[in-house]
Amino acid sequence: MTRIRRSPCLLLLIIWFMCIAGSVQVVQSQNQTGATTHPDEARALNSIFAAWKIQAPREWNISGELCSGAAIDASVLDSNPAYNPLIKCDCSFQNSTICRITNIKVYAIDVVGPIPPELWTLTYLTNLNLGQNVLTGSLPPAIGNLTRMQWMTFGINALSGPVPKEIGLLTDLRLLGISSNNFSGSIPDEIGRCTKLQQMYIDSSGLSGRIPLSFANLVQLEQAWIADLEVTGQIPDFIGDWTKLTTLRIIGTGLSGPIPSSFSNLTSLTELRLGDISSGSSSLDFIKDMKSLSVLVLRNNNLTGTIQSTIGEHSSLRQV
Repeated sequence: MTRIRRSPCLLLLIIWFMCIAGSVQVVQSQNQTGATTHPDEARALNSIFAAWKIQAPREWNISGELCSGAAIDASVLDSNPAYNPLIKCDCSFQNSTICRITNIKVYAIDVVGPIPPELWTLTYLTNLNLGQNVLTGSLPPAIGNLTRMQWMTFGINALSGPVPKEIGLLTDLRLLGISSNNFSGSIPDEIGRCTKLQQMYIDSSGLSGRIPLSFANLVQLEQAWIADLEVTGQIPDFIGDWTKLTTLRIIGTGLSGPIPSSFSNLTSLTELRLGDISSGSSSLDFIKDMKSLSVLVLRNNNLTGTIQSTIGEHSSLRQV
């Protein structure tokens, strides 16, 4: 039997063709929709990134097409730290020929300066994470254009000025994060229109005044951080209606007691931090049925009575 001998050159040629074919498949998978980013949104994003002196990485900006690669790969999540900055796109528009930018993450990469006005033209955004940068300037009324927004955070920046009442137009909002900024003025009543809110972080934001009565509508809240604020008045009784809360922080404010007895309704809490409530005496009866608590902090409060013997039934407590 005659053996066919393959030369090294032939083998290398076969391997080269296989690599080319694999590369073509990768490119096709990265651009499998055949759709392109809406030109207005592409220009807006490029302007935003240019102003912030950052670039779209090649993982999702393949050959200059913004909505490609990781931007349209459902397996790449916003929370993945390997992709930052990151956008996500929905390419189902105009018979799947046009992509709209739905998510922007520019998180903790020391971006400096104001938020470019082009951001408020990206009206298909549902998720915006600009946390932990050095953003300055104010939030404009144009934020109300983002009516599809669900998850929005500007936490840990240097933003200033009033928080615009137009946030109340974002009625699909689930998360609002404005913590650790230099805002001024009162907490907008209009936030109470965002009745789907599940997470609200307004601690150390610089806001002052009273907690709006409209916040009684926020019964879907699961996490509420209201700390290190110059807010005044009594702790609102309606907080006891936020029965889905798992985390509540009210510390370092000007709020006065007593702690409402309605807090006994908050039986889903796993973390409760109440502090610096000097006026109005409060008993500890309200914690009796909070059997899911793992963190309980009651600091500098005018508490009366004794610790109940039933505290031993709080078997999940890890920090007191």
